[in-house]
Amino acid sequence: MLLLLWTTPGWNGEKGESKKKSQAIEWLEFSKAVARGAKENKMVVVDFYTDWCGWCKVMDEKTYGNKKVIEFARKKLIMSKVDAESDETLTYKGQELTYRQLARAFGVKAYPSTAFLSPKGEFITLISGYIPPDKFLPILEFLEGKHYETMKYEEFLEKRKASGDE
Repeated sequence: MLLLLWTTPGWNGEKGESKKKSQAIEWLEFSKAVARGAKENKMVVVDFYTDWCGWCKVMDEKTYGNKKVIEFARKKLIMSKVDAESDETLTYKGQELTYRQLARAFGVKAYPSTAFLSPKGEFITLISGYIPPDKFLPILEFLEGKHYETMKYEEFLEKRKASGDE
């Protein structure tokens, strides 16, 4: 009888796991993220990390685990994680590269680093270092909304604050 209960869906925590998963960021392999960004016309955010990077783990927990960041990412972005020291290969813009070479090509020199790509896979900018969620969300809004085409980031922050979106 106990075995039967253990194998019943939901009894062993499956329901909680699926709920937890639906409340997390969906991370895609880089090539798939770029393809989906183009297909869905969404900006791609690339988290360059290393296994040994302590601040990468903090960003995973605090920033990428933040409810508002998760909601924004799930609605408006395509997210990818890249191990910047991996020698696994991928194709980007017709070139075969390792993830290590991709990180270098984007100018990654510190970890974590976050790259932002247009829906067409074009590089927008790179931010190095840990970004707390209260700073990350306005950056996402600024870049995803293409506000960088018409104003400086400081001006965007002022308008955001004035409208009460802070």
